[in-house]
Amino acid sequence: MKKIPTYIISGFLGSGKTTLLQNILKYCKSQQIKAAILLNELGSVNVEKHLFEDENVYELLDGCICCSIQEDLKTTLTSLLAVHPEKPLDALFIEGTGVANPLEIVEVLASLPYVHSFDVQSVISMIDASSYLENQGIFTIKTVRDLLKNQIKGATTVILNKVDLVNEKQLQKIESKLTMVLDTYTQVLKSSYGKVDIVELLQKRSNTTVVSHKHQTGCCDDHAHSTCQHDHKHHHDHVQHASIKTLTIQDVPSVTKRQLKKWLKSLPEGIMRGKGYIFLKEKQGLYPFQYSSNQMYIGDFPQKYATDPCIVLIGKDIDIATIQDSYTSQFSLS
Repeated sequence: MKKIPTYIISGFLGSGKTTLLQNILKYCKSQQIKAAILLNELGSVNVEKHLFEDENVYELLDGCICCSIQEDLKTTLTSLLAVHPEKPLDALFIEGTGVANPLEIVEVLASLPYVHSFDVQSVISMIDASSYLENQGIFTIKTVRDLLKNQIKGATTVILNKVDLVNEKQLQKIESKLTMVLDTYTQVLKSSYGKVDIVELLQKRSNTTVVSHKHQTGCCDDHAHSTCQHDHKHHHDHVQHASIKTLTIQDVPSVTKRQLKKWLKSLPEGIMRGKGYIFLKEKQGLYPFQYSSNQMYIGDFPQKYATDPCIVLIGKDIDIATIQDSYTSQFSLS
């Protein structure tokens, strides 16, 4: 059977991975490319499901496919192959969580039996230009800095997104820092709203091979390595997730846009990502919202299918009790 061209999309929380994936899928439809999407969420609810209503989507929730639910990834890959035995897909896109190490996903794809069915074309990593310098700062915990470094060191293509939110001086500083981390042959693309040349983006830029593979408690050992244009040796670092927490708030009452925006902006600095579904007092229906880079976006259209209102917050070193108290005081049902 012909191998399925596979693309891994990584990037820190709020960098714009989902927006990029939407742009890619729009291109695939225009070119009649049969694609499947594997979406991974840290939380128990996929609040971006509405964005992929008409797509061939496989969801992996409640953990990170690079470590805590890696076995779920393998099971999903196996079932995906079973569903498409005679008419293989033209492409598979895997979007990891904002704290996933893409090299550990590459390792799974490069292991038996998946190496015979999936061909990693590129590891695409997104960077949020508006928060990159801050996240590199001395006040950012080391595990987060290391994760950001691993996400781009493991990439064959880096997309510097949200360049519209920084000035030229900041952009030059970001590019200067990137040159110290990236290999000279790593492709770097600049974008706003995840808009890039999709044809160029989908070019094959990796050469994934396995010298030998020995399964040891889900980690690679000294005898196994994957190459994305050059050799990477890596190991699981589960500590990187320890400081990242997810909080899901349910039974959310109707709110105004102003209320929601005010509350989100009042949250501790550790909150890096917010998303969910809310009932708006201004108009009927349940609307999706996104929050990142201190910016809030509410969808133009209400949900077509039934779901419950909820707010999902993701951040580093956050005090969940404090946030719950803040929520109660702002959106009291009384």
